[in-house]
Amino acid sequence: MRLLLSVSAAALMTAGAASAQSVVALTGDNTLVMIDPANATATGSLDVAVEGRLLGIDWRPNTQQLIGVTEDWRVVSIDWTSGETTDIVTMDTPLEIADGAAVIVDINPAADALRFMSGTVNHRVNLGTGAVMVDGALHFAADGEHASETPMVGGTAYTNSVGRPEATAMYNIDTAMSALLRQNPPNDGTNMAVGMLGAEIEGPIAFDIYAAAVDDNSAWLIANGGLHSVDLETGAVTGSWELQGVDGEVRDMTVVPPM
Repeated sequence: MRLLLSVSAAALMTAGAASAQSVVALTGDNTLVMIDPANATATGSLDVAVEGRLLGIDWRPNTQQLIGVTEDWRVVSIDWTSGETTDIVTMDTPLEIADGAAVIVDINPAADALRFMSGTVNHRVNLGTGAVMVDGALHFAADGEHASETPMVGGTAYTNSVGRPEATAMYNIDTAMSALLRQNPPNDGTNMAVGMLGAEIEGPIAFDIYAAAVDDNSAWLIANGGLHSVDLETGAVTGSWELQGVDGEVRDMTVVPPM
């Protein structure tokens, strides 16, 4: 199965184009692909000026910057029109990257801090100093139906990524269960299943939540060769559109607001 659900292009335009946001996807080692959410079509690409592999990307709403994390544990800002980078901070503790596991890079907008995870390792990075707090390992809630299982997180996103909001919520995509999870509290690593996506995920995935305003959030998933909308209340995929003009597998994404 390639797409999770089939929906018309007109519906995508209604869901994605109203705010004129852009999807920035990470492919290969350090290639950014710009995707128009109005038609799920690539509009351009560029290579980021870093040596080696970018581990992930995200939008930092407090500073209005596209950020990336490098293999030598630097957090950099990225000019997504040229690919040039500027160092922000270097982490004081490396992340243990699990074999075959995704690397998670996402900004907590309320704290203006970086959530940096792989496997069950759960780090929180101070973007002013580079100090790393090793938080609780990812696990399912002891009183939940998946208590005996281990989360397999392939993508993470926070709600309310507008400026520096008072509150935010953290969601994960579990690639083993093909499900949406809520991580709460984020620092404890405790996860509960919200609901199933509705189809099995194949290969690497990318996940982000776009906030048009506080409490006005829409979740987007790239998986199985398509761009998908996800209901944060049920976990279900509500629409799917085949990606056009994107070469290679997408392993991270962020939705950039209108500039």
